[in-house]
Amino acid sequence: MPRKQRRDFGSNEPAGPGKRRLRWRADMHDGRGYTRHSKTIRGTRADGSRFLAQMELKYGDDHPCPTIGQAWEVWVLPDMLEMNKAYLADPKPAERGQRNKMKSSTLKQHLSTWRVHVGPRWENVTATGVRYSDVQQWLDTKTQKVAGRCLVMLRLILRYCVRNGELTHNVAEDDYRMPLAGKTYDHGIWSLDELCDGVWRAVYGHPCEAAVLLAAFDGARTGECLAPRLDEVEAIERDGVTYCSVPFLRQVGNEGDVSADEDLKNKWGPRPTVVPPPWGLRLLELRDEALARDEVWLSDDGCGEPLSQRAVRRDFQKALATADVRPLQYRALRRSWRSWIATVGISPEILEKMMGHSDGSTTSRYYLQTSAQSLADELSRANDWGKMPGWDILGRK
Repeated sequence: MPRKQRRDFGSNEPAGPGKRRLRWRADMHDGRGYTRHSKTIRGTRADGSRFLAQMELKYGDDHPCPTIGQAWEVWVLPDMLEMNKAYLADPKPAERGQRNKMKSSTLKQHLSTWRVHVGPRWENVTATGVRYSDVQQWLDTKTQKVAGRCLVMLRLILRYCVRNGELTHNVAEDDYRMPLAGKTYDHGIWSLDELCDGVWRAVYGHPCEAAVLLAAFDGARTGECLAPRLDEVEAIERDGVTYCSVPFLRQVGNEGDVSADEDLKNKWGPRPTVVPPPWGLRLLELRDEALARDEVWLSDDGCGEPLSQRAVRRDFQKALATADVRPLQYRALRRSWRSWIATVGISPEILEKMMGHSDGSTTSRYYLQTSAQSLADELSRANDWGKMPGWDILGRK
């Protein structure tokens, strides 16, 4: 008869191919008191031992101090999965300051940080065994950006340990010397003339053109500028000037996945926007050309799906490589728009709304409502768009 493989908290026996039968005694706070429990799981002996360790941590009368790996599996990861489940049930951003939802992309990043960086170093270290000097030495081996993510993850895990009475001090809350090594980027901006004579000319006729126009001349974030559908793009007339109305209602991810409507970076993200001429006129031309091809999206990949963030950034950099223009990141388009648009006389409150921000004031949050029509009125009041650069690219003066 095979000998049972026991551990202090229970037994872990084979129960057929790929299965383990687990038995343990504990008060699981289900009203039955201290009694015997059993469970059959699919997995290996190691999986069974891991499950018993979790039960011991949760319900053992005199359990040892948990390891970082146990704290992650018992407390942190289940909470993250529940928050992601809440997000999937109602895919809209959580209110500021609330921690009750987690986007799938955020969960994916946390899982990657644990798997690649935090778990290999700290999984088998007890919570009380995490030392300041060891954390600093660990951070020194990372790039600056990665070190920041790693410290956030370790800090979060140790917070759960403090909340559950396993620690009195979270060593990851202390001040650390962050590494200087890392990728460096030019965080500059393009001037309006550079955007028109350099960037727009470079991308003219490229698949990324519509997205670039929305970022450089309408302030869209990368995912937002890929998501407008052709049937949402409209012309608006004000004082004899034609503007292009493009609402931002959703976003496209790195791989081309499309979010639910109103699922943007924050609750102020879904918004109407209006692109002035000459750039708005070009967007209307691109819309009409795409409709003639029976496409669906303003930035369509030709197969009925929107271009992905990865594809548009690749096409953008390819176009810039052949032009006489400073090579900045795609995200510099939005920064550049915020710089030049502030000089044409639009009110700061309206600008924050156009960017999908809230300035924090009661007026901005609750009373300053914008529509495509009101934005067109504001743009018409603020500037003479017939004097802006770029008209010659459309063959007009």
